[in-house]
Amino acid sequence: MREIPIEEARDRLEELVRWVQAGEEVLILEQGVPVARITPASPFLKDKLLRLEQLGLLRRGKGRPNLQGLPLPSSQASVLSALLEEREEG
Repeated sequence: MREIPIEEARDRLEELVRWVQAGEEVLILEQGVPVARITPASPFLKDKLLRLEQLGLLRRGKGRPNLQGLPLPSSQASVLSALLEEREEG
């Protein structure tokens, strides 16, 4: 497993991704303390997602969502208040 300071990781992200694609794990350190680990994505996860899609339990997105024009909550009290307000309007 490679270890790299967070400052270097920011500047060398593409290189880190290449290492991970090659099967290595990368440990990110902040002031010498481990804060994150980058590992290769599991092929098992892809198989599981494919199975859920085939069962009709999952639908993959097609591009980026268009969030323009979505109404903003009018309440400043809390997220929960805004959600409840939105549900009452709909």
